[in-house]
Amino acid sequence: MNKTDFIGQLAEKTGISLDQASSVNGIFDSINILNKNNAGEIVEQIAAKIGVDAATAKQIYETACGMIGDGLLSKIKNPFG
Repeated sequence: MNKTDFIGQLAEKTGISLDQASSVNGIFDSINILNKNNAGEIVEQIAAKIGVDAATAKQIYETACGMIGDGLLSKIKNPFG
């Protein structure tokens, strides 16, 4: 999945605008998401940058992480597709 697809799907799944989803994508690009210790920082940045409450930011974070994980798993299962 490329960035445009990720942004579009994130907006669709979470109900945020494409601009907001693009901002969330930027946060994920700038912070190491593999380190679970960064989860709180990412959630805080999502809340501050797109103007949502902490619970909504956490839901967006979890949705995005799920999408990234699904994309990686898909690449592992089908590396040439």
